[in-house]
Amino acid sequence: MTALLEIKKYTAEHRTALAALFLAAFPDDPPWNAPTLMIADKLAHQPDGLLVGIDTSKHLVAAVIAGYDGHRGWINSLAVLPSARRRGYGKQMVDHAVSWLNDLGAVKVNLQIRGGNDGLRQYYEDLGFIEEPRISMGLLTAKGKQTSGE
Repeated sequence: MTALLEIKKYTAEHRTALAALFLAAFPDDPPWNAPTLMIADKLAHQPDGLLVGIDTSKHLVAAVIAGYDGHRGWINSLAVLPSARRRGYGKQMVDHAVSWLNDLGAVKVNLQIRGGNDGLRQYYEDLGFIEEPRISMGLLTAKGKQTSGE
């Protein structure tokens, strides 16, 4: 079942609902991914890549954080309220983000999935993404260490 979603750029009026959405969608995220931090950081860097999805009842039910580095596009976070899943909202958000990234000039769109999340892996494969042989590495910066309480 695909329900129509209005996708638009984030505005300050969405802040509370978006933070609640991220908490509901990612309850086990590390402290450096706290919704208020993610929102503030995205607004400081390429705010047009913070998109929200509003359902026909005018509730914020989905969001995506996308970015463009001048060559590749990235989908950094896709969130759909657990109670609003299986309605096609995630696909609509991804399609919109990919279109936006394409318009900016991205030749490719990348995303990462945490290990062990096989359901999400299958979801993205169904959307046309393919697994690529890569090693994903991360480094917690001084800012990230402060955020995590270390």
